[in-house]
Amino acid sequence: MGPLGVPRAACPPVRSDKTDTGGQAARGTPKQALTLSSSLLLLFVFVSALFLVRLGHRDLYSSHEARAAQNAQRMLDAGEFGLPVLFDGQADLQKPPGFYWLVAAAGWIRGGVDPWAARLPAALAGLLAVGAVFVFLRREGRPVAAVVAAVVLATAAHFTGVARTARIDVPLTAAVTVSLLAFYRGCEAAGRTRLGWHLLSAVAAAGAVMLKGPIGVALIGPAAVAFLVVRPKPTNGRRWACRRLPLSSIALGTAVVIILALPWFVWANHATGGEFFRVFVLHHNVARFLGTSPTLATYPAWYYVPRFAVDFLPWTPALALLVGWAVRSGRWREDGPLRFGLVWFAVVFAVLSAAKFKRSDYLLPAFPGAAIALGCAAESWLATRTYPRTVRAAKWGFGLVIAGVAIGWLVMTYHVEPAEQARQEKRPFAELIRARAPAPHTVLLFRAESHLLAFHLGRPLHTLVEWGELNDRLGEPGPHFVVMPPEYVYPAERIVTVRRLVVVANLHDHSPGKPPRPLVFLRTAD
Repeated sequence: MGPLGVPRAACPPVRSDKTDTGGQAARGTPKQALTLSSSLLLLFVFVSALFLVRLGHRDLYSSHEARAAQNAQRMLDAGEFGLPVLFDGQADLQKPPGFYWLVAAAGWIRGGVDPWAARLPAALAGLLAVGAVFVFLRREGRPVAAVVAAVVLATAAHFTGVARTARIDVPLTAAVTVSLLAFYRGCEAAGRTRLGWHLLSAVAAAGAVMLKGPIGVALIGPAAVAFLVVRPKPTNGRRWACRRLPLSSIALGTAVVIILALPWFVWANHATGGEFFRVFVLHHNVARFLGTSPTLATYPAWYYVPRFAVDFLPWTPALALLVGWAVRSGRWREDGPLRFGLVWFAVVFAVLSAAKFKRSDYLLPAFPGAAIALGCAAESWLATRTYPRTVRAAKWGFGLVIAGVAIGWLVMTYHVEPAEQARQEKRPFAELIRARAPAPHTVLLFRAESHLLAFHLGRPLHTLVEWGELNDRLGEPGPHFVVMPPEYVYPAERIVTVRRLVVVANLHDHSPGKPPRPLVFLRTAD
């Protein structure tokens, strides 16, 4: 019998540690063991370099990064880790605090939140996801699949890029990955071992909820159920390897997720007087899924098809060809991990495609499933090749693609990212503002939602959106300092009646690149 309870003849023909057919790793001799260890070390170094080298070489350059940095730094400054709060004192109710806790921990180690600390949790989460995929397939007796899947996931263009930014999506992907892989392992075990794996799956699912809310369970639950549905009945007498999940595992998983995640949501809603439910649950979850909010764009159901084809490069052609071969040859029915990866990818893809509001980052939790499917299909395909020249060509092709990824990484890190950073740069403008309005002077942000500028300005800040609020604030004694988009400068001359505002500086004069959203710094006339 094979490792998943199917006959050996139905499994990819090479499983022994003593063979090296089709690229299988051998461990039969000390020399082979040394080669294997060296290869794994090289893989670890390569993947770590992709995610960690020059991680903090550029400043924060997006709203997501700056918002995470603000929330985390505010937690460290105030010692309050319940609700995420921005520098202007507004509660940030778009996401649960899980990711901000991680950034705050990195910032605490660094002595303050900087670009490196803000991005470190996502980079480590990327390493965790890649490592989990590798270890899972190695434990399944699939060494070639493990290497291929790990490299594919680590080098898929969008996964690598987002893992190097302070965004929640890669940590969410890591939580989904650990949860689904632990669920699979639990379904292959019995007794306490099964419960242990399912406990780990539930803890990871609770982590996904604390990172991004109900979507964590919405991705994990359907994929797990679908896996049980398509799973063949056992033929080797292992009664626990069945299509039905034991009641004990269901009860344990449900209880763990509720105990670990639900209390914070109940507390947050109470602490905000119900505002959390309205903003986070109704707007950022229900309205995004149904497309009922006029402030959120909607996209067609097929949006992720071309998006994934681009974001999974350079592996999209290989995925299509090798998975297509596995389906046509019937291998997917006999190969448990391959079938699991396909179900994972298809279900997550379908769930996210059903939502009206879409972003390319949202699809990242489907990437590990695609990588597992590709790795297993590649191993099976190699094992069925009868010509050594074909195997060598495949190895060389794999190596050339990796070399191309390394070159692309260098181009992105040393040329593309600095150019984008120049366009988004806010630090010099913030330093000029604080030179004219040092703390404890409050900088007023009027209809200028620039989290990056706010992070560099530091506190105290105050955000205004109505002209009446601006009039009232400028009517108070003392000098006042305002940042607003340039289109409001002329209307301010007519609408603001209590004090006259004079222009001090423009963002484009203090930015190395052309900013996509210009801003103007003004102060009240003496």
